[in-house]
Amino acid sequence: MQIDCYGFEATSQWFKRRTLDPYLIKRSEGITYLCFGNQLNRPIHRIDRDENGSVRQLWAFGRWADAESLRYIPINETMEVKREDYEGEFG
Repeated sequence: MQIDCYGFEATSQWFKRRTLDPYLIKRSEGITYLCFGNQLNRPIHRIDRDENGSVRQLWAFGRWADAESLRYIPINETMEVKREDYEGEFG
């Protein structure tokens, strides 16, 4: 199933139309991580700087404890996740 960077399914009225406030925020080695929701697997945003010093925002879907090792994609892309990993909308 396809979800956006806040965890809304492609069939949701909120898909790519709603933003959420972060639930948790942490910083590690100059990188900021923000998660949305308290489910085991959840959308996680990563804010860092590229090699030219530009700020970029990426996102992944997974466990908060694994935030530093997840595979991140650009914030405006959607992601395919397994139904069994998804616990419902986060808003």
